Amino acid sequence: MNIRQIAKRFLLPIVLESTAWLLRGNRRSRLLEWEYIPEGWAYMRRHPEVRGWNVQNILDVYKQKWPRFVAMVQGTGPLGFAHESALTDDADIYSHNTMMTFAYVLALAANRLGTLSMLDWGGGIGHYYLVARSLLPNVQIDYHCKDVPLLAQYGAQLFPVQHFYTDESCLEHTYDLVIASTSLHYTEDWQGLLRGLARATKGFLYITGLPTVIHASSFVFVQRPYAYGYNTEYLAWCLNRGEFLRYAESIGLRLVREFIHGYRPVIHHAPEQNEYRGFLFNSASADSL
Repeated sequence: MNIRQIAKRFLLPIVLESTAWLLRGNRRSRLLEWEYIPEGWAYMRRHPEVRGWNVQNILDVYKQKWPRFVAMVQGTGPLGFAHESALTDDADIYSHNTMMTFAYVLALAANRLGTLSMLDWGGGIGHYYLVARSLLPNVQIDYHCKDVPLLAQYGAQLFPVQHFYTDESCLEHTYDLVIASTSLHYTEDWQGLLRGLARATKGFLYITGLPTVIHASSFVFVQRPYAYGYNTEYLAWCLNRGEFLRYAESIGLRLVREFIHGYRPVIHHAPEQNEYRGFLFNSASADSL
């Protein structure tokens, strides 16, 4: 075998694989990060790239950024950052709104309590447990987190004394505070999930990071977070605010306070542009849900 044959045999596969990788990267760079999906949740049946959150490289990114996140939470600087961000800046006003709103909700729920039980639905690897512990150092946080298996299992390694779930058995208990931060809208049956979360609270239910519109009907969009190192796509609801609040009221939830985060990602081709909001409820009739 001569040099040319050797080069052809061994280098060609490498070149082809590199070319394929570049083509995939170029295709992804041309995709819209946020896009309206008229066909709704049926889109998943034709698009295997919609893999959701149980993806290894999402966990890899979380693990890589974890030491920096811990340092920023435990420091004395502003809490103007989100764990999904690059964590190079602590002065992002949207993130600061989110953190300070959480601080208010946490303090309200923990009023005169020495121990606060908390369910964090979609809580990843326990980011909000660390934030809660830093915000209320004199309150013991009994933390429960539900997420996809890859994230929940790693969270249980980080915080072995706390409680992590990969199924809905967490909804069989009740908590002083139940939160779903940037997570409710990733569930197709959001009404069923809201009912379950409402039944699980004996104090407050906080739905936040929820993309909402005022005039248009609720619709589905896709998010493609390749730019952040996440090799996946996921579908989500953008909910009509009035529809969401009417349903919440119909299952016995009482609105305590509404919040504006200021985050308005452009969803291309959408019938109306969205704004992320938060809603704090309590329930006077949880037993009837």
